[in-house]
Amino acid sequence: MYYRRYNKEVNVLGKRWWDKSVIYQVYPKSFYDSNNDGIGDIRGIIEKLDYLKDLGIDIIWLSPVYKSPMDDNGYDISDYYDIDKQFGSMEDMDSLIEEGNKRGIKIMMDLVINHTSDENAWFIESKSSIDNPKRNFYIWKDPKPDGSAPNNWRSIFGGSAWEYDENTKQYYLHVFSKKQPDLNWENEQVRKELYKMVNYWLDKGLGGFRVDAITYIKKDNTFKSLEADDNEGLAHINAGSLNQEGIENFLAELKENTFSKYDIVTVAEAPGIPREQLKKYSGPEGFFDLLFEFGHSDLDVAEDGKWYTPKEWTLQEFKDALFKSQEVYNDLGFGALFLENHDQPRSLNKLIKEEDIGLSSAKMLATIYFLLKGIPFVYQGEEIGMTNVKYDSIEEYNDISSIDQYNSAIRDGLSKEEALTSVHNRSRDNARIPMQWDDSKNAGFTKGKPWLKANNNYKEVNVKNNLEAEDSILNYYKKLIDLRKNSEYSDVIVYGKYKGFMENDKNIFAYIREYEDKKLLILANFYSQNIKLKLNYTVEKVLLSNYGSFDISNGEIFLKPYEALVLAVL
Repeated sequence: MYYRRYNKEVNVLGKRWWDKSVIYQVYPKSFYDSNNDGIGDIRGIIEKLDYLKDLGIDIIWLSPVYKSPMDDNGYDISDYYDIDKQFGSMEDMDSLIEEGNKRGIKIMMDLVINHTSDENAWFIESKSSIDNPKRNFYIWKDPKPDGSAPNNWRSIFGGSAWEYDENTKQYYLHVFSKKQPDLNWENEQVRKELYKMVNYWLDKGLGGFRVDAITYIKKDNTFKSLEADDNEGLAHINAGSLNQEGIENFLAELKENTFSKYDIVTVAEAPGIPREQLKKYSGPEGFFDLLFEFGHSDLDVAEDGKWYTPKEWTLQEFKDALFKSQEVYNDLGFGALFLENHDQPRSLNKLIKEEDIGLSSAKMLATIYFLLKGIPFVYQGEEIGMTNVKYDSIEEYNDISSIDQYNSAIRDGLSKEEALTSVHNRSRDNARIPMQWDDSKNAGFTKGKPWLKANNNYKEVNVKNNLEAEDSILNYYKKLIDLRKNSEYSDVIVYGKYKGFMENDKNIFAYIREYEDKKLLILANFYSQNIKLKLNYTVEKVLLSNYGSFDISNGEIFLKPYEALVLAVL
């Protein structure tokens, strides 16, 4: 069994292979199509490994590639031991792991163990009869006397969280889609099967897992109805299925039987964890190495969840969400740092006014999140400045939530143009459009018909142009990654404490990183006008500037619009 050494000096487990890593998320369907069928595939990822190595990537996180009916983009798994044919084969997956290792790049897979697809063999057996040995692999309940669902829980995707099975006259539970029945973690045999599967993949040489929706695995076993919060009499399922008492036993057992035996990194999507409980989940003694926190991701989403009534947010709110987590990770070790993923619109559109989107604002955003305490995650296309897509009609969108939001807006009286604008701003397809490799047809993603149309700006915004321009966003990301991994300040960036600086300034995003005798000041103007600042620190060296030039004299700094500086200070 593999055990890791705890280093109290830096309050993290003794220096590990992934401490200085940068993780790159690949959405395989949209990354690169090697066989020109219009869908990205594993062979396409292999063909682009040298690009990722040149960027400085150490770990690739793959969104799901398991066999799946694709009801929820692969998060509905029908066979944990097979690769979906649209992405390739198990031989392709083995080759990806092998070719990645040759280049010093580890592969991280998504681990979806709260639920399976309803087309999974386990569920097909489970629903075949009440007496089937796999019946209790899932959560089945009798109807109420009137035939209705066992309780009033509402699924994450809307509607009742219970689906009736005519054959066995019982309901099964699904936190998400009705095609994603929840596994019964109370059943020891289920847990053993899952641990066996996890170890199967780790034995192949994976570098780790991103663990999906893990805080939903424990239910309130009374299955009591909750106070209704909509006009249909339903209540959000979170109160009965999110971070429930006793979940720690399952998570500790999962770690003991799988993760702790291997030299890997784990990052969990773990909503619903109060900050005071983070120590149990993350860090030296936690169930996982890293956690995704989403407080800064949805600042623009209204409480009612409707995209056409976006919430106004301030820089102060954005800073507060990020910095509160940083204070926690001073004691826990590392956070998971990100601005984009497969469920979010592009950060440039979300965080920057449209008229201000450009090289300087993109580089500024990269700087402020990349040098916080934690492991940076780069989402495909972020490193070249990809932006939201504006399709001309709702028919061009693939994302089911975008279509639902559009129809909801129309029902509520908005015009088609107004409804479409809200989708432009928030659609998950903004992150899922084809990667923009060059200025050829379909952005160089495929020679076939792409499953989703490329953004019209691909002739300007693409990898080829970024590689050729010395001052490109891509080359700036390379400088950031090199500063993190290979500079004399690497230990400050990786292990240093976070310290607040000018936290309440409405236009400045700044913080300090300290380790041993070194101190860095990360300073950014989050505003479209010039700003003059008086510093109480002596600037020893300018390590990075997104403008290439800077104005510092007599203790004063003049920041241009969206200027970001990384300063070694005394």
